[in-house]
Amino acid sequence: MATKTAKTAVERGILTGKTAVITGANRGVGKAIAEAFARAGACAICVVRDRGQGEPIVSQLKADGWKSDIGVADISNPAQIAVLALDLAQRHPAIDIVVNNAGIFLDEDRRMRPSHFDPLVLERTLAVNLYGAIEMCDAFIPHMPDGGRIINVSSTMGQLSGDSDGSGPAYSISKVALNMYTQCLAADLRPRRIMVDSFHPGWVKTAMGGPNANVEPEEAAQTALFLATRPPSTETGLFWRGKEIIEW
Repeated sequence: MATKTAKTAVERGILTGKTAVITGANRGVGKAIAEAFARAGACAICVVRDRGQGEPIVSQLKADGWKSDIGVADISNPAQIAVLALDLAQRHPAIDIVVNNAGIFLDEDRRMRPSHFDPLVLERTLAVNLYGAIEMCDAFIPHMPDGGRIINVSSTMGQLSGDSDGSGPAYSISKVALNMYTQCLAADLRPRRIMVDSFHPGWVKTAMGGPNANVEPEEAAQTALFLATRPPSTETGLFWRGKEIIEW
């Protein structure tokens, strides 16, 4: 069921005229964000590794009367991201919003613990969860107007302020680093009024979240919609859960 926030955004067409790039948009939270943004009036560009993964959602959004486009890139490959940015910049006059949603969780596959660490798992995790987001920002910021938005999907597993049980060390390290990058980038882009924030989507019912998760992807997407539409502010570089700023 759509929330009041979602209905309000759609009724007002609050993202009309905006173009948003969303990574990992073929399923889960990324797909829900693309749908929420499109229904709020934006052209939702769904970035996927394989064109076949993105065509169903793009086709469905267009069939429903919304604006959408597809971009193809492996987020762990800087060269592909650079080509993606140039390609989309030629097709769209400006990229107003970038949502770095693509992420992987490999720790569980190896039952990895801090005392039994596999550096390769960390390397592969950082390549997507951190470096992928950094490369996306580097590639797209030159094509963003002043006042744009960058939204990084993070996790409370990346909180330094909380107590860790030691699980998911590679994933946790990647999200701590992403939150710090969010803060640094926000300070750097403040003169251009580009707001940069990260948020915790909750334990979402996705392939990554597993069968015991308790948050629908559509609910998580509302935080991204809120961050894309909140009033301009010098308060940026923050970590959010819903509409609440939380410590990280």
